[in-house]
Formats: sequence, C-alpha cells, structure tokens
Amino acid sequence: MTLPYTLISPVKNQALPLVFDSPHSGDVFPADFVSKVSNQDLKTGWDAFVGELWQGVVDQNAYLLLANISRMYVDLNRAPNDIDPVLLDKAWDYCQPTKYSDRGMGLIRRMVLPDVPIYDTTLSQAQIQTRLDHYYYPYHNALMQTLDALHQTHGGVWHIDCHSMKSRGNRMNIDSGLLRPDIILGDNDGTSASAEFVQVIEDAFIERGYKVVRNTPYKGGYLVTHYAEVANNRHSMQIEVNRNLYMNELSFTPNANFTSFQADLNWVSAKIAEYVSSQV
Repeated sequence: MTLPYTLISPVKNQALPLVFDSPHSGDVFPADFVSKVSNQDLKTGWDAFVGELWQGVVDQNAYLLLANISRMYVDLNRAPNDIDPVLLDKAWDYCQPTKYSDRGMGLIRRMVLPDVPIYDTTLSQAQIQTRLDHYYYPYHNALMQTLDALHQTHGGVWHIDCHSMKSRGNRMNIDSGLLRPDIILGDNDGTSASAEFVQVIEDAFIERGYKVVRNTPYKGGYLVTHYAEVANNRHSMQIEVNRNLYMNELSFTPNANFTSFQADLNWVSAKIAEYVSSQV
C-alpha cells in the first residue's frame, strides 16, 4: 500500500515552528480506484511539482508535509464529512455536504472537469471509510501532531498550505473564465493568520516581481480554517501559485522558467523563515 504522506523534517535542534504542507501534490491512485476518466483529465486536479518547488523550505529549518495520494481519490483539503450524497449507494447520516460538494469537489470528487463525472457507479460507505482511515486521517494526524508539538515547544506555530492553480478558472470555479494572477494568498479574509505574517509573504513575492492578490477567489480551504487559532498564536494561510509560471498545463511538464521560479520560492521561504525566527 502506498504511504499516505511524506514528511520531510529539518535538523531537529535547528527546526523552526514553521510547517509547509501540500495536500494535492500526490498523483497515486490506490488499486480500488475505478474510473473511465482519462489520465490526462485526472491530472488536472494534481498540484504538479508543488512539493519539488517548495522543497527548499527544509533548508530554511521548516517542515514539509506532502500528500502521496491523488486528490481525485480523496481530497485532504476538505472536511471528512463533506460528502456528496449523490455518490452513495444508500443514505448516510454522517454526510454534511458543503459548497465544495455542490460544485462536485467535496471529499470524494464527483466531477473531474465540467461535465466530466469521475464515476459511473455509486460508492459504498465502506469504500469511503477506507479512504478516510488509510489516507485522510493519517495525513491530518501527521500535520496536527507536528503543529501541536511545535506550538508546545515554541509557544506559537506558523503553517502554510501550498497549492497550484490553473491559469484560468473553469466552470467548476467561482472565477470561471477569468485569468488568474501569479500568486493568491488566502488567510480567510484576515482571520486565520496575523496580518504581519501575511504581509511579510506578500511583500516577499512583490519584491520578486509577482502580481499578488489576497483571498480572491481562494480564501483558504479546510486545512487553513481548521488548524488556525490566531488568538492562541497558531497561524495558517494558503499560497496558490499560477501553474503557468513553471509548467506546461497541457503536457504536465516543467517549462523553461521552472528553475527560476523555484529559486524565487526559495528566496520567499527564506524571508518567511526569517520572520518566524524573529517571533520565537
């Protein structure tokens, strides 16, 4: 069985209370996944190369948690009960679908692209529970335990949820048809991280020449809202990077700017680490 995640840790006695995670960087489908959707379409939900792009954060004494399983199998950035009842073979009281399920993008994806359903049969409660038990909860437990341990040691912890986005929204997105900026920072409209922390990140990207927007259309998903508690010095925010900056969106291959963009992210992560170091 494929391990649900990879956790890359810095040198222990130098570790900062800084954690980056990438819940959509996985591209593995367990053997029980059955779909007639093409691999090309399934890849559209993959945050391709995000783990590689941010791997330099470990050199800045931060932790990096990477999903190994595709979000098309189970979405780690959703609530565990955000389940679309349409997918099920019978009713399940546990389900509490949200706006994400309404768009076909809940815990278990119903749609891979507009008008392209993933499944042509229903799923059982047991099938979904297996995905939760084997992949979803282990990832969240690893993140939670890392954040909790760092908070206990340092009195504060800073968490960045890393994503990539299509260069243009499609009909499943609230910005359908619109071209997207280089970088979107999501702090749930200023409620999931300190203003100072987010400003440090925004300034770093702007200094490297990138167009930065906050909270439109991405405010931060379940991971950001669930693990943030600013009043208790627990800060979570999301960084979305435009795929056009570093990859060919049709072939899912790095483009000529990949190495340069990776270097810029290393520079940004150094600025973030410098800020966190000043807080502890």
